[in-house]
Amino acid sequence: VALRHLVMKTATALFYTGFGVAAGAASYAAWLIRGVLSRFTVGSLLPAGVEVSAALSATTVSTALESILVTMFAAVFVLSILAGSSAGNLSKDFPLQFRLAAFFRTTVLMFIVVPLSYMRRRQTEFEVAFDEMFNSDPKGHTVRVESIQKQVKAWDKSGRNGVLRTARQNWASMSTKLASNKGSACKVAVGEMSQILKVDLEAETVTCEPGVTMGQLTHKLVPMGYSLCVQVEMESITIAGVAMGFGMETNSHTQGLFQETVVEYEIVNSVGEVVKVTEESDNELFRAMPWSYGTLGFLTAITARIHKIKPYVHIQYIPTASRKELCEKMTELSTSPKAPQFLEATIYSKETAVIQIGTFVDPPSTAEERAMVNPINSFWKPFYYKWVETFIAKDGGEEIVPIYDYYHRFTRSIFWELEDMIPFSNHPLYRCLWGWMGAPEVGLLKLFQGPVIRKASVSAHVVQESIMPVTDLAEGIERFDGWYGVYPLLVFPIRFYDRGNVSGFINPKGRNLLPGKNWGIWVDLGAYGAPRDVKEGRNWDAKKNIREMEHWTRDKGGWQACYTDVHATRKEFREMFDHTLLDKCRKRTRADDAFPEVYDKIMPEKGIVDLKDEIAAEQASTK
Repeated sequence: VALRHLVMKTATALFYTGFGVAAGAASYAAWLIRGVLSRFTVGSLLPAGVEVSAALSATTVSTALESILVTMFAAVFVLSILAGSSAGNLSKDFPLQFRLAAFFRTTVLMFIVVPLSYMRRRQTEFEVAFDEMFNSDPKGHTVRVESIQKQVKAWDKSGRNGVLRTARQNWASMSTKLASNKGSACKVAVGEMSQILKVDLEAETVTCEPGVTMGQLTHKLVPMGYSLCVQVEMESITIAGVAMGFGMETNSHTQGLFQETVVEYEIVNSVGEVVKVTEESDNELFRAMPWSYGTLGFLTAITARIHKIKPYVHIQYIPTASRKELCEKMTELSTSPKAPQFLEATIYSKETAVIQIGTFVDPPSTAEERAMVNPINSFWKPFYYKWVETFIAKDGGEEIVPIYDYYHRFTRSIFWELEDMIPFSNHPLYRCLWGWMGAPEVGLLKLFQGPVIRKASVSAHVVQESIMPVTDLAEGIERFDGWYGVYPLLVFPIRFYDRGNVSGFINPKGRNLLPGKNWGIWVDLGAYGAPRDVKEGRNWDAKKNIREMEHWTRDKGGWQACYTDVHATRKEFREMFDHTLLDKCRKRTRADDAFPEVYDKIMPEKGIVDLKDEIAAEQASTK
């Protein structure tokens, strides 16, 4: 562990040393160019007959260029501030600090957060490559796991005081939480567990440490002609997050959630033992692991299935003109025995949407096919969701997309969140001048919030997902329009299995299944952005609307995404999610007094959601 820590520190030092040397070299080159240009005046370079003022004619070229660059920088800076002026529409009930932060958000993001995010991504890439080169010994994983075991055993031996949590800060996670909710927990340093341990092409599996990201996996597997069977699109999401939490993709209507592709979990349990959990070794524990959010042990490795892919995806765009039409087509396509390989929809208004159907294809072989190729994830290209919207006016269409671009099509725009933060981020000038740096990292966005802004943002910004039966999609869209008024909306169809007593946390309980099948199709409907009321200067009641969504979702036999700000009471949460198998396994493995419940881990930090009245009403009704 100490050696790996030294390796990573060395990699970081080398990265920033190299960055500093490059910056110094660029500055020196600029100084040399300035020296050369200072020998010429503007007048000396103008063609004969072109007249300018005497002052401009006598100005050196270097001075003129510097003035132009300073003016351009000042113009961009002022434009970024004016872009945030939409914050003036915010209700005066929002704290002044929040309104000021909203006013200057574009400037802060462009000049601080985006460059920092770019540097962090390059640093991570460098560290991963350096780590693989100098510290790829498989024994290193064993040593890192032993470090976790040692901490857990020490906690167990000392009397099991406090519950076990990782030492990772909340801002670094992909959830909406910022402040720590770990309190007096025993915080275990799990370290940098971010190595791909083994790719077994014969067995078609990949074994990873929990910190490995989706981006790492596509960079590793795609050149080999493989990918995860359920390859989640956001590059910064970790394999632990999609395994122990919520992991879906546009082929989940045939593959199910990511959890359906897991072959083995390796965990350190509450007494410090390493346990390898498979369907054969312990079926109950294996089925309880998904959506358990680390409440059964510390995940130290995971083995998942991979499959062969082709280098391109052919995408067909089908506009729909009503909620009813969208619901019927999504139901037909997702439940068909000949369902497409990839299926999703993007909703642009209450009645307008575009269905996207994808199929793996070989490299284009004709001039006509080559003309159809569109590398949608190139930084100069329009954001993918904006490009999809153009097919409404075109009455549909088709194209061929490189597989890597398809897998990470929403990374640049953070789905459609970036335009709320940088309103002109889809403009060609921004894409060419800033877009090459990529989107701001979610962790840094949260870190720059602060507690006051975080609390106020709950009533100014929505990140919510409802997983409902596909047949209820039309009603769901109408209700989302009333609750949030946010567009676009994301629609991913998902296959959920009913395995009876071992269905786990997500248990259909016999509802909404296809005739003669042990599975049914639900759709994830996602809303991300500023609610309509907020944009129009009105107050938006987050608690009322989100709780209504939660009640409706439970009544429909659905579930909500737990990485969002959950507004349910513990009782309501247990009614939505089946804790039977999880509780049984937690008790059997002595995890019940070692790790917190899922509810305690996923609930927003203190002060964000006030449920005192609801809890009191529940208690009164049981007396």
